[in-house]
Amino acid sequence: MLQKAINKEVRIRLKNSLEYRGIMVNIDSYMNVLLEEASEYNENGELIKSYGRVVIRGNNVLFIKIEDALRSVL
Repeated sequence: MLQKAINKEVRIRLKNSLEYRGIMVNIDSYMNVLLEEASEYNENGELIKSYGRVVIRGNNVLFIKIEDALRSVL
């Protein structure tokens, strides 16, 4: 399912409560994720910083939410 979400907008919540939003360019079997146009948000949803490209290690990931799938349901 996550391989099908490549090039779609996702939200990734980390175990430390930070959240990253961006376009998932790649993901591997360890859930290491490469995001483009990434933004970092705190636990209150406030923007901390915007980045171009971010690599997130899979052992820090709490969950991944695929934004496009949610929009099509609503």
